[in-house]
Amino acid sequence: MIDVVLDVLPVIISSVALVVAVISGRRQWRSARNANAVAAVLKLFEEYRTDELRSARRAVFQMEKFPVGAAPALRDLSDDLRAPSERVAQYFDHVGLLVGHRLVPARPMISFFGFGCTALWKKLEPCIIAERELRGVGYYLGYFEGFAALSEKIDADELNRNVTIHMRSGRMRLE
Repeated sequence: MIDVVLDVLPVIISSVALVVAVISGRRQWRSARNANAVAAVLKLFEEYRTDELRSARRAVFQMEKFPVGAAPALRDLSDDLRAPSERVAQYFDHVGLLVGHRLVPARPMISFFGFGCTALWKKLEPCIIAERELRGVGYYLGYFEGFAALSEKIDADELNRNVTIHMRSGRMRLE
């Protein structure tokens, strides 16, 4: 009986060591991924607040709303609208790409951009649809569209309200 225990004991110890190593490796991987995500998120927030992007957003918000089917393609907008519109659309397309591929977490991005992204998409949607038709590519700026749809689905105001309530009450999970 003692021989059997002595034969099995190294296998049990090795198995426990393997489980501990896997758990530790997973935690290290998650920690590294979170550190990279925080850096990327902060960079995106910083860029969003630049004068260039602020001016571009303002220009898009102030442009007339075109009806779908009667809108010019992005490339056919007047010079004073084309560059800001493309800048805003490409910025949010990049944000959507990062969220869509889970390289940055969606919830903080929606909390920060939420309503603004959705409103900018609604302004630019007719022009982007016209641009897609000219290019013959149905997914042009699709990450922008996807991120705007996700932002609309997950209401940023409600999300921010819930997070704030949890923070104030001390019920915020710290991970």
